[in-house]
Amino acid sequence: MRANPARCRVGLQPYALPLKRSWRAASATLVLRRGMLIGVADGQGRIGWGDCAPLPSSGEAGHARAFAALERAAVFLRGMELDAALARLDEIDGAEARWAAETALLDLSCRARGVALRRWRDGAAADDIAVNAVLGPLDEACLSRAETARDNNFVFAKIKVGIGGVADEARLLRRLAERAGSLRLRLDANRAWSEREARAFFAAVADLPIDGVEEPLAHPTLAGLRRLQGEVPFAIAVDESLSELGADRIFSERAVRRLVLKPARIGGFAATARLAEQASAVGIEVVITSVVESAIGVGAAAQLAAAIGGAQAHGLATGAWLAEDVAPPPLIRSGRMLLPDGPGLGIVPGASCDQL
Repeated sequence: MRANPARCRVGLQPYALPLKRSWRAASATLVLRRGMLIGVADGQGRIGWGDCAPLPSSGEAGHARAFAALERAAVFLRGMELDAALARLDEIDGAEARWAAETALLDLSCRARGVALRRWRDGAAADDIAVNAVLGPLDEACLSRAETARDNNFVFAKIKVGIGGVADEARLLRRLAERAGSLRLRLDANRAWSEREARAFFAAVADLPIDGVEEPLAHPTLAGLRRLQGEVPFAIAVDESLSELGADRIFSERAVRRLVLKPARIGGFAATARLAEQASAVGIEVVITSVVESAIGVGAAAQLAAAIGGAQAHGLATGAWLAEDVAPPPLIRSGRMLLPDGPGLGIVPGASCDQL
């Protein structure tokens, strides 16, 4: 006689993690990372975990909306069988809440099956991924951070630009490149420039080892991005402009060479994987990234990056920016993040979930 499938127990655990130094995001400066963990238990000692960490730019109202959506998701999932819960993820409102809930459910499912989350669809996923160092804003202190990244054998490093004047930043970036040696540079302008300013910056740094420039245009259009991409040898990338411009139009017009995908913004594992597959089919690169999430959130994004595959370095080496974390972050050696051997995420937060 077949036993009744276990029904989910669900709990939530808010967190507030201080940073070692401030982090400049698209339209906010971060000194404290707030989020909420969701834990889903099956009654047999297994718990799956997910992280709902709203983007800093969403402000207090955005955080409140995301946490309220996760609380509704917890009520929705309680008492549901695991397979039924996975089949009804589309009924969870809010991208961040859906990402967190799906992560927890897939983590639990993979723990029950004894497989790593990166192999939830394909058993051939790698056990490590390339990641870029995260150097923060282009300032005098960034030069020493670049040297540290080089000494730690990173190949790529991401730097925030578009904060100062074009000419000043070009001169500072040249100094950084001279000190950082072989380090390849990924620049994120956070939509700081006009098309004319972007061209001026690109011309001033044309001989530097630039791997890509993310969100260069203050008012991005497909035509403007396509013009810039056609003029430079490195990848132009979009992140926050993806939803405004539309993935299908970006794909059909080949406006850029790279997408930077935040799974929390896309709304989950499956949705991000589908988008990555569509991009790859038309020759567009995909980089998975995060904004200083907890070890649970970064670990989930890393598992997704490994599942997607490819040789790109991903923007997930953010754990070192946190003064505290909910669990030890994945190890990074020589620019590669080593993923846990255990089933599911392979990560268990130190804080317990009161309602489980």
